[in-house]
Amino acid sequence: MNSLLTCLVPLALMLQVAVVPGATPEELKKSFMLRYDDATARRDEQLKKLEAGYLGGLDRQHETAKSSGKLAAVIPIRDEIERVKAHLDPLPRLPDNTASEIKQMRSKYVELRNQVLKTHAETVTELFGKLEEILKIQETELTKAGQIDDAIAAKQTRETLATTVGIDNLRELVKQGGLPGRAPPALRLRRYGDNLEVLVLPDRSGKVSMESPVQNVREETGEKKELGDTKAKVLGEFVGAKGYTADPYVSYHQIFNGKEAKGLTLGELTPVFRHEVETQKGMKLSYELGAKNPHGAFPGILPPLSHKGSYRIFTRFFVPKNNHAVSGILFVHAGGGKWVGGKLESAGKWVTSEVSGESSSDSPTLLFYLTIRDGKTVVDAAGDYIVLGEIKVEHTRFSACLQKKFGPNGTILESNDDPLKQPLYISNGAFVGK
Repeated sequence: MNSLLTCLVPLALMLQVAVVPGATPEELKKSFMLRYDDATARRDEQLKKLEAGYLGGLDRQHETAKSSGKLAAVIPIRDEIERVKAHLDPLPRLPDNTASEIKQMRSKYVELRNQVLKTHAETVTELFGKLEEILKIQETELTKAGQIDDAIAAKQTRETLATTVGIDNLRELVKQGGLPGRAPPALRLRRYGDNLEVLVLPDRSGKVSMESPVQNVREETGEKKELGDTKAKVLGEFVGAKGYTADPYVSYHQIFNGKEAKGLTLGELTPVFRHEVETQKGMKLSYELGAKNPHGAFPGILPPLSHKGSYRIFTRFFVPKNNHAVSGILFVHAGGGKWVGGKLESAGKWVTSEVSGESSSDSPTLLFYLTIRDGKTVVDAAGDYIVLGEIKVEHTRFSACLQKKFGPNGTILESNDDPLKQPLYISNGAFVGK
């Protein structure tokens, strides 16, 4: 594979002829397309050489594996050769039992391919940037001079060329340092909860599925801030689809050993902070005198029905043995939603419990209540309490909204940065309408 590094000659060396400011839009277009075609032909030639080099290395490994007589070593290599010859793009993940030598070869092959793609994208975007600048100047000056038809021609040339070369996708590729494969992304999705966004590439059959590779991108919805990275490699992991291990999102986590309870609103419950029992500290909670609806609320941490999702709640708590009525806690999805799991109860020891649920109301608020033993009332609970040590809420299955849709050549067919207007594409880890 090292010999293939020589094919990574910067394409910019081929494109030294500057775009001439005094040229007409049509002349500028012809000049640009000549250089664009040269750059693309060079890219394709480099990719062909890389593929041939990779296949040559695989063939040698295949012969070695066959001579060993170990079928388990032969099959992964044979399958990889068939995938490359079939031009699957992007290549699927290698099986876990693939030999380390093959994994290293694949990794190097993908790395070099990405370098070729990135260099091509950098060259074309730089050249197009110069062209775009000149055409914009022409458009402005021609408009000022009253030559409206010529100004429209300059504008149309710029927009047509941008669509032809898929400039938005190339700029995204430059920003991300290269995509795993030559196929342009099909979609850009934002998942509800942490609002992380990814580019979604076609799967091995050329369609969008839960096996589609995903690529981290800087978030564009709303305020266009970088919100973090996902560890997901395929769409199924990103949205927590059935059969995939989710890349989870923690919407709330608090260890109640300090002097406050961030993100928690208490109603008719009296807190005592830093209460220690059996060497652990937590928040002691008891009913206020005359309480009618005592509860705690965690606003904004659950997925609502409009963006349905699944989640799990981890909690650590202590219930004294000598309580008269209070036996534990209960979580409820606010707004008329369902109980999350069942009653969590304890007596005389710290307990760590986990319950799971999915969206059951349009509210994003989680409520919790102190549970009362059968036959008892709030009045009987005078002097009773629990100690809350920790609560963590983790989203495990997500809805995702369509932020961008791309055409076959990477052009943008749909785009919406307003989260309120983005259509739902995945609901609770499953495609909508599929």
